[in-house]
Amino acid sequence: MISNERLLEVAREVFLEFGIRATTLEVATRARIAEGTIFHRFKSKEELFRAAMQFDPAEALAFVERLPGLAGTGELRAVLVQFAEQFLELGRIAVPVMMMSWSNPESQLCGEHLSQRTERFRRVVHAITAFFDAEMAGGRLARRDPEVLARMLLGTLHHFCVSEHVAPGVVAMSAHDYAREVVDVLLGGGPAPEVGSARHAKARRRES
Repeated sequence: MISNERLLEVAREVFLEFGIRATTLEVATRARIAEGTIFHRFKSKEELFRAAMQFDPAEALAFVERLPGLAGTGELRAVLVQFAEQFLELGRIAVPVMMMSWSNPESQLCGEHLSQRTERFRRVVHAITAFFDAEMAGGRLARRDPEVLARMLLGTLHHFCVSEHVAPGVVAMSAHDYAREVVDVLLGGGPAPEVGSARHAKARRRES
């Protein structure tokens, strides 16, 4: 017998090591169980994959679509920093899931099909755009193209998550520091960064 928690832990290790091409037999072998045990608990490899990676696209979309409702509440920078930090935390799971699923065009998981993925992405961009648009309408943000700001925020956060997986160490910042600095740039400078101030001070001295 093996608990679901242990089975998912093993499956996660296998999927992270071999990607979506990993088989349920490989998972079963590492877990030291019969392959049939997996299918008694999960209907398909896709279901096992999602459960092991703890990623639900619907929940991820719902998280982003809550952002417009936060417009005008609290301090703008604080709201955006919190959103960016949570997005990065989510992205650390979502990005490898997407990378592994897209690596196998024949898989049912990848085939979740372009139209569905396109619609989710459209809704993500729309939600972030709506937030910036509402903040501009409320006078808390200078008027500019809100969709450009949305795509800038989305793109740079996604880049950070991808970098962590394909080139660890290239971004010499914690997710927290990165989120704060990205938001400050988007807001036109914002307060001077507290974290990493030594690095910035050295750069200023070199420039002078």
